[in-house]
Amino acid sequence: MGTGFEYDVFLSHSSKNKDVVREIANRLRSDGVRVWLDEWEIQPGDSIPAKIEDGLENSRLLLLCMSAEAFGSDWAGLEGYTFRFRDPLNKDRRFIPLRLDDAPIPGSLAQFSYVDWREPEAYERLLTACKRDDSPPNLTESEYLPDLPATTAGSSELNWNALSLGHTASIRGVAISPDGKRALSGSSDTTVRLWDLESGSTLRVMEGHTNSVWSVAISPD
Repeated sequence: MGTGFEYDVFLSHSSKNKDVVREIANRLRSDGVRVWLDEWEIQPGDSIPAKIEDGLENSRLLLLCMSAEAFGSDWAGLEGYTFRFRDPLNKDRRFIPLRLDDAPIPGSLAQFSYVDWREPEAYERLLTACKRDDSPPNLTESEYLPDLPATTAGSSELNWNALSLGHTASIRGVAISPDGKRALSGSSDTTVRLWDLESGSTLRVMEGHTNSVWSVAISPD
């Protein structure tokens, strides 16, 4: 298993699919996979959103259990969107769809290959996917952000790890907020992303541009 994460798999599902999801979780755990399942991790008195966010941040993979119920579940939708939002094309394969029934798959998910739980070899495929470690090698700053201007890539104020997440094309411009807590990045993928530099997380993605964003700026006020 990959290192650096407390869990191997975060199970996102609808509570209406609890029986089958619990079976999946138990089988994975018996085969050595570290599973985050809400009923195992969320205790009485816990903040549910905080525990879910913590689980997502500390899981190597998100397993989205797709079903008619899940597509109507706010929690499952939020959890699935969280990981896809950080890596829209799933280049690092941190997102695995698991189809539980014949409910139509929404357009945003239809592009991804899935494991069909109804097929005889489904569990073997799922276990193999969960145990695969595609963690990227340790890279130097210049290798990780080759398209940033030298003055930006060498800035001691810039959390360059944050800026490598999410964008699917070259980063063309970066701006740091006056307090050093936020950053904007503009990219050839036509989006602008707002970052929290302390945690490295995406706070917002701004869409609407029809071509590369070459420059970004933050007003002092």
